[in-house]
Amino acid sequence: MAPATRGHRDAAGGHDFWRHIEDFRRMLLWSVVGWGLAAALAWNWWPLLWKVLAHPLTSLPHPPKIVVTNPTATVTVSFQLALMAGSLLAAPWILWQIWRFVVPAMLPRERQVVRWALLWTTLLFALGAAAGYWTILPMTLRWLVEYGDGMFEQLWNVGDYTSMTVKLLAGFGAMFEFPLLTWILGSLGVVTARQLFSWSRGAIVAIFVVAAILTPPDPVSQCIMAAPMLVLWFVGIGTAHLAAGRRKETL
Repeated sequence: MAPATRGHRDAAGGHDFWRHIEDFRRMLLWSVVGWGLAAALAWNWWPLLWKVLAHPLTSLPHPPKIVVTNPTATVTVSFQLALMAGSLLAAPWILWQIWRFVVPAMLPRERQVVRWALLWTTLLFALGAAAGYWTILPMTLRWLVEYGDGMFEQLWNVGDYTSMTVKLLAGFGAMFEFPLLTWILGSLGVVTARQLFSWSRGAIVAIFVVAAILTPPDPVSQCIMAAPMLVLWFVGIGTAHLAAGRRKETL
């Protein structure tokens, strides 16, 4: 039986570089078009999106007043929300475009791994963002509001609040992708659970640095964010171990 071809080939049997470039350009074009259309659709609903984003704050017993401090702040916030929601809406379409681009260069087993990975990427990101919205974000906001309560009149800038919450939710959604990433790398034989465990000391430092970037500059918010990230790191080590065992069974 002749070996399966992988990717585009020219007449001499070599890889057709320019064909790959054309496919890559087409993939980027259609991904951007899908993202733009999804963002435009989401922009029509940005007042509703703002109410959803502000709910964890406005539902507190004594929420601060959110104010606009420059003429373009409302426009900026509307586009931020549209781009964020558009990214979520367009994610399946973008992942499908990526799948169409990479599948010709993959072996059958690699295709199976990546097919499931693309499906779970969107689901895990949405799950992580939802978990952050209902747990970490309310805890962080409550602590920030109650710190020094009664000492000052709290007026929060709409742009600062939006940037903080979007970064936190996006970061939490990305965190949920780590066990999937280690499962993919373990399934393909790129890393092992033993290697990941040996990197844990450096990973803990990196997690606290990332948490400090994604949260307001205070140690409590940083620890609230870092705790689930640490749990997900060790869950990722477990998924890498399971993937390696499954890989041995299929070889």
